[in-house]
This record gives sequence, structure tokens and C-alpha cells, in this order.
Amino acid sequence: MASKQAVHMKHGQGETSYARNSSFQAPEDLTRNRIPAFDIDEHARREMLPMVREAYEQQFRKDFKLFLELRAKELVSGGRMVISLVGTRSDVIASKFSLFPGIVAQILSVMVAEGVIDKAKFDSFYVPLHGPSIEEVREIIKEEGSFLIKEMRVHDPTAEMNIALSSPSKFVNNLIALFEPIIVQHFGEVMDEFVRAAELHWSLDVDGSLREERVRTSRAMLVVSLTKA
Repeated sequence: MASKQAVHMKHGQGETSYARNSSFQAPEDLTRNRIPAFDIDEHARREMLPMVREAYEQQFRKDFKLFLELRAKELVSGGRMVISLVGTRSDVIASKFSLFPGIVAQILSVMVAEGVIDKAKFDSFYVPLHGPSIEEVREIIKEEGSFLIKEMRVHDPTAEMNIALSSPSKFVNNLIALFEPIIVQHFGEVMDEFVRAAELHWSLDVDGSLREERVRTSRAMLVVSLTKA
């Protein structure tokens, strides 16, 4: 009884279950128009980048509003919730994409060239990852209206990162931890080939630019404390 009074939550099942109301959404505008999130051709990729960015931003806005709406149905008035998500530092002009989806796309494009995965499947692969700024998150929360913001913080996970600590195994393990379920769901059991291609991708980074980019990335952790209005 004490724990129920402290948490103030309803059952997150049925209509109030975010898991049942959401799936990998990679963005509707892109899937509808059959626009790949990452084109193997660099010129085409640069031309489409503004459209891809906008599509991902709008999809995140839609999904995050749904998340807040469903969580609000589980909480009584005054109930509190803390959200932690990967975002983008406000002081960096960036694409709002994490470094990792681009790397994954490059690795998968090699697998396409080798005939390991189908080109059509690659073109329809949209990684459901958008890195919002703290201002963007604040705007969406206020727009949705179910919660009051108590506190917001930005943590830079690369602030004390040492480039020398990077290694092929850490690089590949990071990719596997983040993307294996999505890759397997879309392409099937191709992780052995993916690991091999990822290790090759790392070994070809002879000038260390990839390792340095991991440190310079605009990625940040956003933490938001909310109270139901």
C-alpha cells in the first residue's frame, strides 16, 4: 500500500500502454515517399538531408507527445516522472542526429555492396533515433500540456572521455547494444556479418578521425523532472 501511494500510478496496460501504442517509427514522410534515410550516393544524401532532418524531427515530436499523453493517464494530479533521453547540446550546430546512425548506415552500405543484405531493405531502413535539444523538449512538453517542468539538466557524456580508451571492441559493442534489435528485426540474423563489417570500418580509420569525432559529437544526455498538471 505504501509503495502505491508513493508512486501514484495506474496500470500501464491496454489503451494506456505506450508499448502497445508505439513501435519502431522510423518517419512517415520518408516511408510514404520511399525516401531512404541514408543514401549511398553522397551527392543525393546531401541534397535530401534537410528533408530527412525535418521528417525525423516531426516524427519525434509526434511520438514524444504520445508518450507524454499516455504517461499522464497513469499518474494522478501531482504525480512525478523523470525522463532521461539522448539529445543534442544546445551550443552545437549539428544535424540533430547522433553520430552512431550515420556509422551504422555506412557499415550496412558495405554489406549491401557485398550482397549480404538487400538494397531495397537498406533503403527502407530508418533508425528511430532523433537527438532533440533541451529547448525542443521543453517546447513539446509545454505544447502537450499534461506536465509541468520542475527541472531540466544537460549532461555531456564526452566531457571526460579519453580518446585513448577507445578500442575496436568498445566501438563494436556500443553499436551492438544500441542497434542489434532494430537491425535483426529489419534484416534478419546478420549480426555476424555486421560485426565483421564494423571491425573493418574501424580498422580503415587510419587517421583516427572516427575516434576523434566520437569525442567531438554533439550528443548529450537530457534529464527532465516533471509533475502532472
